[in-house]
Amino acid sequence: MSDTPPAILDDSLASVIDVLVELMRTATRPEVLEAQRVLLQRLAYQGDVFPSRIPAPRNITEIGGYLNLLETAGLGDVRATAVTSALGVAGPVPSLATTGGAVPVGFVEMANDRPGGPAQASIPPTLAVRADLHGPLQAALAGLHAVGCQLPLRAARPALPAAGWPGEVAPAAGAATILASLGRSLEVFPGTVLTDPAVDPVAVARPETPSTEAMRLVVRELDGGTLVTEASWVSLTASSTSAAENPPAPQRFLALAPVLEAAGWYHPAPPVLPASLAAPGTLVHFVNLTGLVAGETTLGDELALLFPAADIARSSLRDLVTSVWDGDAFVAPA
Repeated sequence: MSDTPPAILDDSLASVIDVLVELMRTATRPEVLEAQRVLLQRLAYQGDVFPSRIPAPRNITEIGGYLNLLETAGLGDVRATAVTSALGVAGPVPSLATTGGAVPVGFVEMANDRPGGPAQASIPPTLAVRADLHGPLQAALAGLHAVGCQLPLRAARPALPAAGWPGEVAPAAGAATILASLGRSLEVFPGTVLTDPAVDPVAVARPETPSTEAMRLVVRELDGGTLVTEASWVSLTASSTSAAENPPAPQRFLALAPVLEAAGWYHPAPPVLPASLAAPGTLVHFVNLTGLVAGETTLGDELALLFPAADIARSSLRDLVTSVWDGDAFVAPA
């Protein structure tokens, strides 16, 4: 019987495949990200990606010869892949030792707010966020957008501090550096706060009355709407050397702390007010400590969620993996 060409996918099946592809492309759940990794890995290891260097086997005897050769050479994983390829089914996933290892969480890119103003051109369109912290943060930002506010953010790129050259003493990694490496630190993008509270999307301010109210981080309703209640606020402006209060003025400011705390992001303690643009204090920073259990979570546990073992071994944190979270920082076990 002659071979027949494969049937062309009908429109409905093609639509289903398009939906699945889009789901895989945009999903952020760890298990779906792992599926993405496996699919890309399988693509990289498929024989059809690279032309064969040997002629196609002409009969079952030649196929058996190839399989016996691989078995004799001790290449059992390649032999298994060859068999599954011949059968037309998915082969075994290559050993993690050869692929660098998978991470169960990792980082995802999410859209960043880029409000108008002098700093807009500098604000990156996307922000790298831990996959397990992404959902709550995105929900918090959606709540701000619903009332006409925006929050441009900056985070350290997913990277580990380098260990330096052999024999070189690596600089000590402080708590802030470690939390940033773990994807647990965010800050308001510079140039969008403390510059001009009359137009900045973000400000450090307090209600005019009562005068005992503390300064806080706020966002402005930018779309000209009235969803945020107008009140009289005292705001801060900073220069390269100092910071000063502005006279009270009517503003539509929304306090950020309650919104981001619901998503697990808090200001570092103790609160420190801005002293200048170079020393903006703690109100423009946020840290996320969710899931860190004092006396139980180790730095190694956290690093393994985000980075391959080889990258951890090459970083300056490699000797700190047994450090335990004490509620404020990772400390060496007693």
